[in-house]
Amino acid sequence: MSLLRIDGSFGEGGGQILRTSLTLSALTGIPFEIFNIRARRKSPGLRPQHLQAVTALAKICQAQLDGAEVGSSTITFRPGTILHGDYRFEIGTAGSASLVLQTLFLPLSRAPKPSRVEIVGGTHVPWSPCFHYLVLQWLEYLRHIGLEAELEMPRAGFYPRGGGTLIAHIKPCGGIKPFVLENRGRLVSVRGISAVGNLPISIAERQKAQAEKRLAQFGSSSRDRARLEYGVLPTKGGLSGFSTLALSEIELLEMPAVGKGTMLLLLGEFENSHCCYYGLGEIGKRAERVADEACDALFEFMQTDGVIDEHLADQIVLPLALARGTSRFITPKITTHLLTNLEVIKKFLPVEAEVTDLNGRGGKVKLTGCLPSDSLRSLQA
Repeated sequence: MSLLRIDGSFGEGGGQILRTSLTLSALTGIPFEIFNIRARRKSPGLRPQHLQAVTALAKICQAQLDGAEVGSSTITFRPGTILHGDYRFEIGTAGSASLVLQTLFLPLSRAPKPSRVEIVGGTHVPWSPCFHYLVLQWLEYLRHIGLEAELEMPRAGFYPRGGGTLIAHIKPCGGIKPFVLENRGRLVSVRGISAVGNLPISIAERQKAQAEKRLAQFGSSSRDRARLEYGVLPTKGGLSGFSTLALSEIELLEMPAVGKGTMLLLLGEFENSHCCYYGLGEIGKRAERVADEACDALFEFMQTDGVIDEHLADQIVLPLALARGTSRFITPKITTHLLTNLEVIKKFLPVEAEVTDLNGRGGKVKLTGCLPSDSLRSLQA
């Protein structure tokens, strides 16, 4: 089979181009060469977490691999047969364990038997989904479309030390269903987690208090009322009383961890969907600012027509490309990550994708998957 060549600097130009290419190569059997890997990043080429995604998937699908080393700007990947099994991979830095898992997840879901994957690295680090986001948002929507797994986190890993452990139990998938959701409905509740690792619980309490304060204040001004145009909160009596009408418990959590870190996560639950946003602590960042980051992102989402958050939109288009039928949903933002991911998918699969700008209220995504299943090679362990 001829080698598919991919320019790793196009569009968003980051590691997602590589990860999506790896996943689809393993699923389709199409070998590829990617060049200019992360060429526009401050530290271009493969970083440890990207290298671990490459070598881990190469092991799982018995691939022939060239150019796989830290700093490399070009690799070639020729996949073989996907093998289920019990795997352990160690990134060696605070590189994202979540992003490595997402690279491996779909190929292992196509294996004939369950797999266990243990990944050591960062579980709560910038620019990637944290463990709790995976459990409360990503995995919930994967189950909705027919994929199944269980996730564990024996210990958290924060930047810069990493060392956290993420364990996934991935089950075989019989088929992926399309996802159609264009109206989130009324806001039902907001619940959350305020967590610390190797730091005083009082920091988590401050994060929680700030989030509750912000949530109680939101919607009380005429400016907020003007922004929230349609039924995201109960309209009888106006938009005041947000905290009593919509706020559920924010759980305090002390996480076993390597290193020190904090997190404040909010899950907005609507009648038909949910969104998830969080803030992470860092040296010099006040606990209140961690909470503010999660609150600001949630409030911004609520001023759009989005049904899921923009991060999930980036992530869910890959499995939906394998669905039998057409998926439609609304994202609060049309991100470069989303558009780039769709372009990479088109290089491997005969999908149809359309993204429509909703004039400041988000974007409508329409994606017709590649199945019937004979569009993918037969995968036997």
